[in-house]
Amino acid sequence: MTMSDSDHQEERAFASACARGEAEALAEFETRFVPQLRMALQQRGMNVATVDEALQLLRVRLFLPSGDRPPRIADYSGQGSLLAWLRVAALRTALNLMRERKLSFDLDDARLEEAAAPLDEADRRYIKERYRQDFTEAFQEALTALEPRSRTLLRLHLVDGVGTAQIARAYRVDRSTVKRWLAQSRETLREEVRVRLAARIGVDTPALGSLLLELQSQLDLSIRTALRDPTSP
Repeated sequence: MTMSDSDHQEERAFASACARGEAEALAEFETRFVPQLRMALQQRGMNVATVDEALQLLRVRLFLPSGDRPPRIADYSGQGSLLAWLRVAALRTALNLMRERKLSFDLDDARLEEAAAPLDEADRRYIKERYRQDFTEAFQEALTALEPRSRTLLRLHLVDGVGTAQIARAYRVDRSTVKRWLAQSRETLREEVRVRLAARIGVDTPALGSLLLELQSQLDLSIRTALRDPTSP
């Protein structure tokens, strides 16, 4: 069931109340959202201590300003449900924490490949069709979140066909730097899609592995298609 615009407006008002530090809203966040976020992280194989620490970090980032920057929950724009937005934020926080601690987690490529491997072609087609909208939205959100220089580089190279040597001259850097920028841009985009798609459909299903393997093999084509669209970021 999809939420109406009025539902998203109510959730946006709720997020604003949390950003203002209103006690009633913060208490509602604990009872309404934290159990679901906790479950979402635990389903991804994270232990209790890691989940607790990730959720505490998430609270700090969501509800406390950082310098001149307002609390991050103020970034919620009402595009999509607040729960889906929070799942992305929680999963990213947890994964960053685990990387810092050099802990393993369930979103690595080997596990995803294992999950996808048993599927035959008919199953892969079904899964691709079943989750097409989730993938499209996750990809567009990730592309929008990419920093402007990365989007520009990908558009120049993949859509306009500008070579790395020409880009290097334009940016007054060497060619190896441009190649590194492009590789980093691709990997950042791919990782953002992984996180957003996992938050939407769950990492414990073969569907995520199948879709991400599809993404890995067709990443440049997906970028070209999206950046050729005049409505894309």
